[in-house]
Amino acid sequence: MPVRLVGGSACARSRRRASAVPVPSSLALAAALTLAPWAGAAGQVAAPRPTPSVAARDAQPPLDSLAPARILARLQEAAVAASPALAAGRANLDAARARARATGFAAPLSVSAGVSETPNGNLDQGNLSLEVGRAFFTGPRLRAERAVAAVDVQAAEASLAAAERQVRASVLREAVRAAGAQLVARRLASEDLLLTGAEEGVRARFAVGEARYVDVLRLRTERLRVQSERAAALAEARAAVAALGGVLGAEDATRALLGAGLDTLAAPSLAEAWRHVLPPDQATDSLITAFVAASGDVQLAAAAVARAEAERTLATAARRPQVEAFGGVQRIGQANNGPTLGPSLGVTVSLPFTAGQANRLGAAAAEQAVAAAGAARTATQAAVRARVQAAAERYAAARERLAVFDAALLRGARDEREGALASYRTGGLSLLELVDFERALARAEIDRIRALTDAVDAWADLASGGEVDDEPTHTLTAPERR
Repeated sequence: MPVRLVGGSACARSRRRASAVPVPSSLALAAALTLAPWAGAAGQVAAPRPTPSVAARDAQPPLDSLAPARILARLQEAAVAASPALAAGRANLDAARARARATGFAAPLSVSAGVSETPNGNLDQGNLSLEVGRAFFTGPRLRAERAVAAVDVQAAEASLAAAERQVRASVLREAVRAAGAQLVARRLASEDLLLTGAEEGVRARFAVGEARYVDVLRLRTERLRVQSERAAALAEARAAVAALGGVLGAEDATRALLGAGLDTLAAPSLAEAWRHVLPPDQATDSLITAFVAASGDVQLAAAAVARAEAERTLATAARRPQVEAFGGVQRIGQANNGPTLGPSLGVTVSLPFTAGQANRLGAAAAEQAVAAAGAARTATQAAVRARVQAAAERYAAARERLAVFDAALLRGARDEREGALASYRTGGLSLLELVDFERALARAEIDRIRALTDAVDAWADLASGGEVDDEPTHTLTAPERR
């Protein structure tokens, strides 16, 4: 019997008290208790739960248990298409690709003209020259420039991929948080309605000397606590919706999709469909390694190493002798026989050995930059692995909590609710004991929603590589052009 849940002595004392409860208060409390805990703001009565025998025969999940996963997928795709951060990342990638296409070409030809030996400014008797020159043996430098530009593209692609993962993770996290907070607020509203009816009944019994005033104060303070928690849940839901709006952008279509999706997501089936919202597998070592390798921070650190190596190669190519050859025609003016024309050829070669100390210091600086980038990559990998492992542990713990709530204990407590209400109506359970039972059941159901929110939050951190940046953008400073 449900009476045994609260103790036999308490039940024996409550039989005499229950008979003194006025009929209107009993009806109000019964109406409050019959309202489903997951009723919406308008007070709709939820569909009755199946009996344990029917639930045991139905091995497949109900069709609406897949609805939260479909809604979240639609919201994620809409966010990927409309996110301003991703639009900026795509523009950055297009710019990097455009720079790469424009890099690595040979330098244009150079034209030079000169005049010399012009007595008294008389050009007819002076020497005039017109030459065309071009640099040769520039292949190593051009290849190094193309390598640096390719690293820029690699960094932009890594930034865009990391930003997309963070947008998807943010949508998953904030959507479930908003829907869960709305469910918590509804459950607390139902509990507040119950406490209102209970307070009326206790006050009526206190008026005829059948209850203590401390019981009235107890219910009143309990209502204050419930109302405070409900206000906090509503504030959390509004904050999550605002965060989702920032991810989706300010377009009316996306805002309408967000509102409709959250209204459908905040359904009683959300807490029971966590196996369809979250991936079925645990975070194994191989999965953690894959998350670390796919992390945007790790990929950007690897791109920084590649860029330092490419810049070292570019600096080495710039320190090689630069050869420029030129050729043209020359007009030689003569005072007696008149001017004559002839070819003009020449070669210009730089001498890097004349700046030996500068070259050695530059090479040492390039090597140090490569070493620093490698050390930063190692540190980033260690930090990301630690964050991913911490998120994996939180995710595993949250899944265990959800599995506990899916056990028969919570379903049994819900089934006992109707029995407790029947015992109260027949005088087998006191009013305060019924309120305590309802409060314990509400705490368990709210904790179940909190466990789902924690699991989704941990999985979002895990899937995004443990990145905790509020703004899902990553940038890599463009290298200095030489």
